[in-house]
Amino acid sequence: MAEGRQMRSIVQGVKKETIVRSNAITQSANGEACTICDTNDGTTVFCHLNESYAGKSMGRKASDIAGFFGCSACHREYDHPTKGRYHLNWEITRAMYRTWVRLIELGVITVKGAK
Repeated sequence: MAEGRQMRSIVQGVKKETIVRSNAITQSANGEACTICDTNDGTTVFCHLNESYAGKSMGRKASDIAGFFGCSACHREYDHPTKGRYHLNWEITRAMYRTWVRLIELGVITVKGAK
């Protein structure tokens, strides 16, 4: 019970999420390697997170900044996990980081003041 109260107090004052839509981000996965398994078999797409905190809701994909480059096999595993949630969460966190780095390398996104 205390944990629930703590979570509400952290969330209070947080602005409603902004949903980012960017064809440049989603289309940049074409021709890229999967950021989970490094496979580059031509099936890589931008995989949106299936989490409400990322903007996912009924009939709406998460924000285009909340996802990763995934091959068809890893995308399927993300949508229908067989390895267990802990293992999958670690892989997705790493994949999102690797995707952001690749988006910066490709010049699709920039970080103000970065060198």
